[in-house]
Amino acid sequence: MKRRSGINMSDVKISNRAMILNQVKFNPKSRKDIAEKLNLTPAAITMLVNELMEEGCIRENGMVEAASGRAGRKKVYIELNPSYRYVAGVNIEGKTITIGIGNLRYEILEAVTESINGYSPEEVLESCAVAIESLIKKLKISFKNVLGVGVGIVGKVDTTRGISIHAYGIWDQEVKISEILSARLAMPVVVENNVRALALAEMELMQYRKVSNMVFLKLGPGIGSAIILEKEIYKGANSDAGEIGHMITNLDGKKCQCGLVGCLETVASVQCILEAIKKDYTRDNYPILRTLLNGDMTRLKEKDLINAYLQGDPDVVIKINKLIQYLTVGIINSIKFYDPHKLVLYSEMFNEPVLYQRLMREIGAHEQEGALEVRIESSHLESPRCVGGVVMGAQKLFFSKGAIID
Repeated sequence: MKRRSGINMSDVKISNRAMILNQVKFNPKSRKDIAEKLNLTPAAITMLVNELMEEGCIRENGMVEAASGRAGRKKVYIELNPSYRYVAGVNIEGKTITIGIGNLRYEILEAVTESINGYSPEEVLESCAVAIESLIKKLKISFKNVLGVGVGIVGKVDTTRGISIHAYGIWDQEVKISEILSARLAMPVVVENNVRALALAEMELMQYRKVSNMVFLKLGPGIGSAIILEKEIYKGANSDAGEIGHMITNLDGKKCQCGLVGCLETVASVQCILEAIKKDYTRDNYPILRTLLNGDMTRLKEKDLINAYLQGDPDVVIKINKLIQYLTVGIINSIKFYDPHKLVLYSEMFNEPVLYQRLMREIGAHEQEGALEVRIESSHLESPRCVGGVVMGAQKLFFSKGAIID
């Protein structure tokens, strides 16, 4: 049989080990079930499973089931050992960082959030390193059992070199995150855009494991998005694909922080509403919001907008309903352009049922058959935002390598 160019037996073995690990990552399976699912011989599966068990990556979980048609014959189930290794996850956005330690099943064991307002890049990364060391010690985990660090950060990222090219609102110069953190912690560091990292976590952890194509839309201070095609992040030629927040919606609009004019983010983000309210606030408007904040608009946050909307502040209702109208345009355009199985909305604002239903009504008004509404869902992620870094780090440093650790 002719050998395929570029493929050797080592590559095949790593690939097979990786597929086995993914099979048992969340649900126990028998060797026979794995062999049938992966179309490999029982002998090959037995050999690879035994290797992984000897290394400690997987284990028998004690579940047995009588095999059909074979009296007395039992299936023995195996599962991932989630505590075999750990990953540190970091999320950097706005004025805060969230750092956590997760296991191989992406369970966040401990996490902290810290302010980085006014910090230099070096100070931000040092804060990350100190927090990671502190959490590892607190959890009494051996440093050698931590695979590395997965960092999710806003803005454009060079994942190959581990560089933040431009982190909007945090720093505007290139920062060698991977190089700096790796040298500081003596462990591998992988870097990705934070929204793409969260999209991976959504695919992995929630009910979308059978979904191949997804648009992940994060509404926060700005608007971030990620495109999943065939269960892989689609980045485009220049790693700019899926920037829904920067589609032009108003040619005569405001200049966006990205440099363009009239981006969706300038009219449909939480930050644009916060800025607009602070600008036009007087003693005669925003009555309920003013009461909630005791007249101190410097304390205004997203949760205050949500509370004021729910209590019927007329001026806040107008502002948020206008945001919903613009966001509807972005969502419908995205679905029509990418045709995903699901569009997942990650947002504090639209976790509130009243606001989510208002958005669905707006979308429904543009789609008579209701075909779009059934494809839109709120995110099911409940973990701290550092889960994106944990998932991305575990995938790159462990699962994709078939648990062969450098």
